[in-house]
This record gives sequence, C-alpha cells and structure tokens, in this order.
Amino acid sequence: MATTAKAQITIVDLNDAKSVQVFFTGSQGFTQGYNPDTHVYSPAYTSANNVITPKVYETGDSNDHLERCKNVKYIINGTAYTASNSNASYVVGANGTLTIKANLEANLNVIFEADYVDGDNITTKIGGAFTLLRNESSGALFQVVLTCPKGNIFDKSVSGDLMVNAQANRGGVADDSNVSYAWLAFDIKTSTWKAVASGRANGKTLIVKPDDVLNFQTFKCVATDTGGTDRAASAEALVTFEDKTDPYTVELYCPTGDKIVNGTGETTIYARVWQGNKKVEDEQTADASRQFVYKWIKLDKNGAAQNWDGTTSNIKTGNPITVLAKEVNTKTTIFCEVTKK
Repeated sequence: MATTAKAQITIVDLNDAKSVQVFFTGSQGFTQGYNPDTHVYSPAYTSANNVITPKVYETGDSNDHLERCKNVKYIINGTAYTASNSNASYVVGANGTLTIKANLEANLNVIFEADYVDGDNITTKIGGAFTLLRNESSGALFQVVLTCPKGNIFDKSVSGDLMVNAQANRGGVADDSNVSYAWLAFDIKTSTWKAVASGRANGKTLIVKPDDVLNFQTFKCVATDTGGTDRAASAEALVTFEDKTDPYTVELYCPTGDKIVNGTGETTIYARVWQGNKKVEDEQTADASRQFVYKWIKLDKNGAAQNWDGTTSNIKTGNPITVLAKEVNTKTTIFCEVTKK
C-alpha cells in the first residue's frame, strides 16, 4: 500500500505545533567555505549575495503567506536588524527577505520574528531560526556545495520542477576538473540511501519533480575527486525538499515539550492529518473511525536505524506515541509515515 503522507521530528529540537510554520531558503545555501591560505570565500557573498527568503505557511495551506508578515525583524548573533536599520552587510527587504552581502567572519545564528496577520485579521507573533555556517579549511581541501536556484519548497507559487546544483571546491576555489557527481535519495523505510531515479541527475545538476517529494525528501550529493591520490577522495552534502501541495500533510505535535533533561522523563508525540486546510484526523479520533495507519521510524543521532525500547525493530505503530528518556542518546529523529487504510 502506498504511503499517503509523512513527517519527521527531532526530539531535541522539537517545536510545539503551530498553526503557522516558517521555513527558509537561501540563494547561496547555508554554508560558506573559507581558505585562510588563499583568503578565498566560496561562494563569495560580496559578489553573489545570499538572499534568505522565509516561507510562511498555515497548516494545511500550500500558499506562501510571507506577505502577511509585518514588522519583520532578524536577530543576527544578538543584534536586531529591520528594514529601517539595515547596513552594508545585512539588508532586510520590504518583502521580508534578508540579503547577506558580507562574507562570514564566524557562524551566523539568525532568528526571524514577525507579526503574522491571518485571514481573520488576527495578529500573532511567529518566528523561526537558522544558522549560516563558516567552514574554514586550508590547503586543497575538497568540498562540495549545494544551491537551489529556485528554492527547495514546492508550493502554489512553483510551476514545474525544482533543481539543485552542486559545485566542487578545492581550497575554497570552484574547480570541477576530474570530478564526478553521484546523487542519492534517502529512503526512510529502509534507512538507506538509494540512487535517484534514472534521468533525474545530469552531472552536477539534480532535477527534482513534485512526485519525487512526499511532504519532504532528502537528497545527498557525493562528489568524487578522480584527479589523483594526492587529493581528497570524496565530499558529501545534503539538501531537503518539501512539498506543501500534497493532498495530505502530517503535523506532529509535542505538547509535553521539546527537551529531555538529564536523561529523565518522557515526551509524547501526536500526529494530525490535514487535507488542504481541513484537519481530517488526529489523536482524538476514535479507533473505529480512523482512516489512516501511523508508522513511526526511529533513527539515532548518526541517522542509523535505532530500535524502540524493548523491541527488535525501529518501527512502531499507533497515534500518539511516547518516547522515553532512555531512548534518546543526545538526539533522536523520528519519521512518521501515514498510510490510508
């Protein structure tokens, strides 16, 4: 039976369910390399600005509602920026975007805050966060950087396919000589990486179609340096695409909180199924009336399959589920797959 919808949650970084969710896309990705030997940045934000665009969705609605955000503010490493106090390095646009024009001197921890005015003219505070990483390396370190020129979210504003481009760098300088690229998709059923469908990958470019993404899908690019034994053998990078247009979406709700402290306690996760902007089933639906089967897949901090406590499987069923403190070693990621009966 085909999976109807799926979602994932990471216990140590779990948000209580909100009617409004914020995602971010970066025109130059979220990692910048720097070579202290050559003083080269890759990509160089001074010449190719990194435009961060929030994507704002109401649960069950595939329309991006960034235009409903007022009083947009970005807090960058503790300093607040708005459209009225932008500077040469950080520019907050009237449309809510953040343009980063300066190369990174350190990691940037960014918090997004705004007043969201919904269709009923009710204003609520919303927020989100992301980190821009400065990856410093010397010599001829081999790296691969992924960018999504049209973003990584399918919603009603997207027509056609999306793509992701890979760029190999040696010592922080773009260099594709003697480089081969392989693309893989993560299969949460088996917790393994599988080669993407034939015809999707064309060298350093991967074409992603809406049908490739059921709610979300993570892809990996493996760049292999074939230039000789004096160079790094390979480099990897990940990117996740989301599809807000799928007929069913799953919302994961954790009312007992997002932290397990000092290895004690437990947390409960509820799954709620939406069709468009209508909630069709949740944890309160009587068993006899349920239309869906819920399968929860558990991975450890390294992304490997991790058995549920007292079992020999990393899969359990039901809704809701409880996660015990002893089941979380630093971080545990849980995927929820929903299948129509």
